[in-house]
Amino acid sequence: MLAGLTLLHNSNRYLILGFIIIALVDTIIAMAGGKGYTKSSKIFAVIALIFGHILLLLGLALYFMGDKGINHILNTEEFMGIAAARFYAVDHLVGMLIGITLVTVEYLNAKRIEESAKKYKTILTYFGIGLIIIFVMIPWPFIKEFGSWI
Repeated sequence: MLAGLTLLHNSNRYLILGFIIIALVDTIIAMAGGKGYTKSSKIFAVIALIFGHILLLLGLALYFMGDKGINHILNTEEFMGIAAARFYAVDHLVGMLIGITLVTVEYLNAKRIEESAKKYKTILTYFGIGLIIIFVMIPWPFIKEFGSWI
């Protein structure tokens, strides 16, 4: 079961990154063209929000049931000295919570704004910052020791 959750969690990282990037590109194109807020812009934002929350729920399940989360913290005395353990149990968790919170706040704020230019500016700001945080906090396979470059 943990292997399946891990696979889902790891593969969904590309979906959320993809949809946030698509939403940002759509926003930049719309702002440059002076277009109004379209249904497709809303759909991109909603899909990014949905995948973000799915990823968060999968991650929280792994955090509480997996071997890199809370169980590892409770069973290791000098856990903060181990870079990989600290990264998964603290840095990754907090960073992703902040990133998904920014995506959620953006969506809720943008729903209330009537003017298209302000709505797009809100999307660009929150999704942009959220994308950077999420991207940095992903444990990429090419990084040997997680947390050492942050």
